[in-house]
Amino acid sequence: MAENINNDVASKKVIGMPVYSCQEGLYLGNIRQILIDSKLHSVQGFVLERRRLGKEERILPFAAVHNFGEDGVTVETAGSIERRGQNSRYIRALRHPVTIIGSRVFTTAGRTLGKIDEYRFDSASGQISGLEIAPNGFFKVRSLVRGEYIIAIAGRTVMLKDSASDDAVDIENSFLINMGNAAGSVKAKATELFSNTADMTKRISSNINEKIDHRKKRDSDLASSMNAAPTEEAAAIPSSSPQSATTQRQTSDDDAAVTPDATATNSAGAINPDATVKATDYVELSTATDNDSSAHQHEAETR
Repeated sequence: MAENINNDVASKKVIGMPVYSCQEGLYLGNIRQILIDSKLHSVQGFVLERRRLGKEERILPFAAVHNFGEDGVTVETAGSIERRGQNSRYIRALRHPVTIIGSRVFTTAGRTLGKIDEYRFDSASGQISGLEIAPNGFFKVRSLVRGEYIIAIAGRTVMLKDSASDDAVDIENSFLINMGNAAGSVKAKATELFSNTADMTKRISSNINEKIDHRKKRDSDLASSMNAAPTEEAAAIPSSSPQSATTQRQTSDDDAAVTPDATATNSAGAINPDATVKATDYVELSTATDNDSSAHQHEAETR
């Protein structure tokens, strides 16, 4: 009997699962069919695929199952597998197999609820624990009905208590659930990415603004220093006093007075007395110099 089970097992998940023996570590085959006991409304066992042509079909009794795993089913030993016909209790299930999936569901009140799209069984006892009914009748959405409401399973029909319709639970399509989960995951990732991008943009903008402010301050300091330099140089040059300017003008006038070519007339054409006196003094000085030179020459010749 199965040891673990906190969760029900979906029938579609079991079909095709490999079976392994725990003690020998042997691969025993894959599950091909589920055998249903229509009177007990439970799983009796599983038919395994034939490993070779000509070999008899093998049956895995439900009681021999050690565990239903995510990727396979385990049994204690390979000897737990039975040959077809070895046990009479499987004869009816093999000759008249019950196919629950696709069966139409009715209530004792004569109400059609829909068609069974999936069923679940308890992994510890094998009892059918739930029917997933597609919206093809009274149910307008996919609904789950507990197995305790089953009255009879016969051929392609399942009869339920009338109160089953009141106790049904709406369930969503697994594909839509997966799509919704994927959409939620994508949305969360997009939100995270947007948040990270916004933070990065703020940091980049802050760095750029800091650099711009630093550049503006540096340019301002440079402009201030350049404006201050000419003022300091001008302050270092001594200013000319009025007395100095007068002295310079007198020097220029004296130079002009001793110059032979200096004009002796003013702008009106009149003779400038100062210029005439200064020119006469110059002529007398030149004559005296020439006389001295002639006297020295005469003295030299006399000697």
